[in-house]
Amino acid sequence: MRIATLIDPESGRLSLAFAEVDGRVTTVDDAMAETGLELDAALLDPASVSWLGEPIMDGLRRIDESRDPALSQSVEALGRRLAAPVMRPGKIVAVGRNYMDHVREGQEIWAKRGRKIEIPEYPSAFAKFASSLTGPYDAVAIPNGIDDLDYEIELAVVIGKPALNVSEEEALDHVVGYCICNDLAARGIQRREMEQQIGITLAKNFPRFAPMGPWLTTSDAVGDPQSLDLALDVDGDVRQQASTADMIFPVRKLISYFSQVGLETGDMLITGTPSGVALAREEPDRFYLRAGQVVTARIEGLGEIRNRIE
Repeated sequence: MRIATLIDPESGRLSLAFAEVDGRVTTVDDAMAETGLELDAALLDPASVSWLGEPIMDGLRRIDESRDPALSQSVEALGRRLAAPVMRPGKIVAVGRNYMDHVREGQEIWAKRGRKIEIPEYPSAFAKFASSLTGPYDAVAIPNGIDDLDYEIELAVVIGKPALNVSEEEALDHVVGYCICNDLAARGIQRREMEQQIGITLAKNFPRFAPMGPWLTTSDAVGDPQSLDLALDVDGDVRQQASTADMIFPVRKLISYFSQVGLETGDMLITGTPSGVALAREEPDRFYLRAGQVVTARIEGLGEIRNRIE
């Protein structure tokens, strides 16, 4: 099952919709009218996370199985656009250094500055803010004074039921679904923040620095999250290509580890990026994102997000 969040560009009104692989959608309201099945409207508010809980997801699944996909329409025909699937997550845990090839390229970068980066023995992360989220096809403006905007394709994991001190064996039972994230970064600011050894904040949290989508694909439709191909290109030039099988710490490990802080319904983990980022290239200035370029990120079974840089 694929659940999209739609926004009316004029009114700002949000609504949930069932999505087809080809991008056509049927709003949940229309599907309920078609099937005669109903859910509590108060729990279907996309601005909250209540719809991600098991009771509503079970109800959505019953409606999805009963509706006629042939009645779906394009998002444009409905006068809407796609928003980030989860609008207001309580936490976005952004995992770093979780693909070995990315760790290796990071080691080379920091070695030039006289610092040694060890292969991680346990997961590490920084915080992304919900205010950095934007839709899967929204334009991203380069902030004033930034000339080193970089890309990072990542698998985003959405928590469906609270997880506190869960084992790796039970961790995936707490996942409601997955989507794609492009974890954008202002590298100069990131370097300065990392040198202070406190944490990455501003570099990763400018407005629209987390394009997300195109919709939430439920965990039962995805299956094993460690067997997904992912790729990112800029104007058709492939910059990153890997498999989630290459993660150092698999999704179940990440959930178990970070459940020590208490993960809640709607919380998200973005699980790290593979090699190929602009920063690690021989001539990074040639690969940083520039106005007019289009960045496309794809993950097997989840679709693609596509964002123009302005």
